[in-house]
Amino acid sequence: MKTNDIFIVIATAAYSYLFYDQNTGINFLLFNVIIVLLFYLKDKSLITKRSWLAAAAGSLASAFFVFWWGNTLPVAANICSLIILAGLSFDPESSLLFAAFNTYISVIISIPRLFQSTAKNEQPQDGKTSILKRLLLLSVPMLVAMVFVTVYYSSNPIFAQFIDRINLDFISFNWIIFTAAGFFMMFGAFNIYRMIFNDRDKNASDNLRVISEELHVLSGSGSWLSAPNELWLGVALFAMLNLVLITVNGLDVYYMWIVNKLPEGVTSAQFLHEGTDTLIFSIVLAIAVMLVVFRGYLNFIANNKWLKTGACAWIAQNVILVITTANTNWWTIQSSGLTRKRIGVYVYLLLCIIGLITTYIKVVQRKSNWFLFRKNAWAFYGVFVLSCLFNWDGMIVNYNCKNFKSLQLDYIDRDYQTDLSYTCMASLFKYYAREKAEANPGKQLFTPRVVNAMYENYRALKKETQAGGWQSFCYSRNENLHEVERMMATEDVPVK
Repeated sequence: MKTNDIFIVIATAAYSYLFYDQNTGINFLLFNVIIVLLFYLKDKSLITKRSWLAAAAGSLASAFFVFWWGNTLPVAANICSLIILAGLSFDPESSLLFAAFNTYISVIISIPRLFQSTAKNEQPQDGKTSILKRLLLLSVPMLVAMVFVTVYYSSNPIFAQFIDRINLDFISFNWIIFTAAGFFMMFGAFNIYRMIFNDRDKNASDNLRVISEELHVLSGSGSWLSAPNELWLGVALFAMLNLVLITVNGLDVYYMWIVNKLPEGVTSAQFLHEGTDTLIFSIVLAIAVMLVVFRGYLNFIANNKWLKTGACAWIAQNVILVITTANTNWWTIQSSGLTRKRIGVYVYLLLCIIGLITTYIKVVQRKSNWFLFRKNAWAFYGVFVLSCLFNWDGMIVNYNCKNFKSLQLDYIDRDYQTDLSYTCMASLFKYYAREKAEANPGKQLFTPRVVNAMYENYRALKKETQAGGWQSFCYSRNENLHEVERMMATEDVPVK
């Protein structure tokens, strides 16, 4: 049996045992440790590759946060990490985007690839017989036999009575389907399909090659637009864009930091939503324009100082737009409370800043367009993994409950707190106990509907915890459940 086939069997067995009929928990961490170890054993030279080490660290870190928090964010980060890790295990020199794309395509086409490789009558180079291929070939006559069993079962009552006496309860068809799906995913992950553009991706340089005016004339727009005219067009473009954006930023700065209030009829929430949409469009447009204008010869043409100055000024103005949007988001939080979307706005703004910094580097240091995609992909992935470190739902509950009475919130969605994950359940019960203990609570955060929803979430979490095995153990899930039960035992909150 080939070594790679053994690794696929081990990975499939681990996937089936750790995840079938289980919740998120320590199973993710154990599975990631196994996968990282198998990839290392398959190619020990990977330990010297920085990109592979980064992806392996991201996989293990996100898997640990799945064990710690158990919510959706680290799960999504871990799935992305494993996809990237598999692609980089095949080719550690490829970019993050192509590594992920290679894995995705390999998993999608794993079924036809497996049957194709099995159908080939080739002698293995190492002389070893592939047991996986023989088992796959065996599945064909088994499938045909099952078809005939079904036919005879329908047409022959004696045979049907005999089949009915056979107890097949020990066979779980759901488990078979789950394990088969895991097998095909592992086959794709350990047999990455080589795309025709992989070599071009690996050989792509971050630095632009020097382009002469002659080459510029022979390629692209240079054949119909002279370099001086293209330079003039770029300068005029950035001048107009800067003029538009300086008007937008000027109005924002005036109302935010000089007048310190919004115009009549404009709410902070409305200003935030529209401002965020404008910001995202502006950043995407900025990067797209930079990719077009600084794609080649204009990086090297003489007298391009005004072009680069206009581009850098536009980047700086987008940074100002990021700052004003961040301030608007803070105004909204102070008036209406903290939510996941408002936290997400700050994450988007951080990604915008990263994109603007890399765009500035591209313009100043004459980097290639592919440089932006490679560097931003790694930066965004790093932010994705690091964001798993924090208990965002706990932060939301703590902020809103602490400031509900001290801050004059214009509006807060009380029911929203109970729609969050169990990572903030104990905190909600703690603040509920405090409000119950107040002699004159005034305006109440915990209405009867909110309290009922809290207890429903508690009962659902208890049932979910009891249903899972040790593979589903999650630190936060366990701690929140025990803390609520402790408060019930000490009569800080009533038992319902």
